[in-house]
Amino acid sequence: MIESMKTEETGFLYKVLAAIRPNLEDFVLVGGFASFLYQFHERAKPIGVSPLLTYDIDLASGGKVSVRDGKTVHESLSKIGLIEEFTGSCTPPLVKYFPKDRTPPMYIEFLTPLRGSEDNRGRADVTQTIQPDLSAQKLRFLDLLLKNPWTISTSSVPGLEKHPNLVVKIPHPSMFIIQKILISGRRPDKSRAKDFAYIYQVLGLFRDDWEGLAKQYEVLIDKAEWKRWYRKFIRMSMQLFDTPQKDGPMEASRIIPQATPEMISAAVNGFMRGCPKI
Repeated sequence: MIESMKTEETGFLYKVLAAIRPNLEDFVLVGGFASFLYQFHERAKPIGVSPLLTYDIDLASGGKVSVRDGKTVHESLSKIGLIEEFTGSCTPPLVKYFPKDRTPPMYIEFLTPLRGSEDNRGRADVTQTIQPDLSAQKLRFLDLLLKNPWTISTSSVPGLEKHPNLVVKIPHPSMFIIQKILISGRRPDKSRAKDFAYIYQVLGLFRDDWEGLAKQYEVLIDKAEWKRWYRKFIRMSMQLFDTPQKDGPMEASRIIPQATPEMISAAVNGFMRGCPKI
């Protein structure tokens, strides 16, 4: 984990986004880099600490992605010198794209929602081909990150002001929070602690807008499956954060030493009080 993004890393992120510009409308930038970009949104407030982020650039799509301008995403990434690496025994295999010399030490991966059963004819349903030569990992609850996304202009990011502007989709902060809570039981301990820290960071950035953000969950209530997810989110949030001694505040405070478990519990509980009752 790193505390701030260097010029080289910001430039690499821009290089990747510019390469797939024809398809930017098809993807939402999720994960740690979404958390990094929230600070540049017009509704964000300074939080006084460096945003957390990771080295992976996660791009999520709702499913298959059209080939635009006659070039696939794979071809576009290959053209800027990225190489693909395959892992796993699934078909299609999991794929990540790296710089040839691993400089900067970042990589790109693609994600898509897992819908229905996690098994496909007796095998784990892990990946999907979303475009020729491009596979995406299937993940439960990812649908939420694609619902009503916000946008960020790269010209608002320090170091990128002089580059041609790109408009990037990022998850609605409310959906970012609910998805992090719902996947927490599936995450390794280190990743889970980082996710809890992301939640606190996002709440800090939008601390003046908790009520408005919480109302966003009303869009989930009309869909049966998402309504079940929402109820699970409410229950899990209480189990994880309702007191400073619970796992959420304790784990997040180890990632963000400036935040005490009491501060983290208070923030999450303050946000949750505005969530719709069903």
